[in-house]
Amino acid sequence: KLGFDLEAGRLDVSPHPFCGGAPEDIRITTRYDESELAKSVMAVVHETGHGMYEQNRGPRELINQPVAKFRGFGTHEGQSLFCEMQIGRSRAFQDVLSPLLHEIFPECPNKAEAFTPENLYRLTTNVSESSPIRVYADELTYPLH
Repeated sequence: KLGFDLEAGRLDVSPHPFCGGAPEDIRITTRYDESELAKSVMAVVHETGHGMYEQNRGPRELINQPVAKFRGFGTHEGQSLFCEMQIGRSRAFQDVLSPLLHEIFPECPNKAEAFTPENLYRLTTNVSESSPIRVYADELTYPLH
């Protein structure tokens, strides 16, 4: 739904989320925390931003030419933060995510309340005590890391 081409990449599980590979074969990994679904979703959205940047650096026939080269970590991280902070935390995204979660977790005992777009929006935009761990930081404190 975000635009990551699964024909040219995949999603796996690892202890810490990351993205790597070549434009034709991007690997995104994430971790899952059963008690903090929003953190897991935001990790996937963030790494998807990295993956989409890599997949869309230019036409495949020019991928080894200067025009399609990596432009720097600022651009790379900017793309992933845009996906996470602007798209992933938006009300429109929660409207799309809500029915997907209902479908993925049919046995969840309180899914009717937990997976409403309003509740998902509240969870993903909550400003909490500053975390020393960057990937757990909220939108307000993330830049301090």
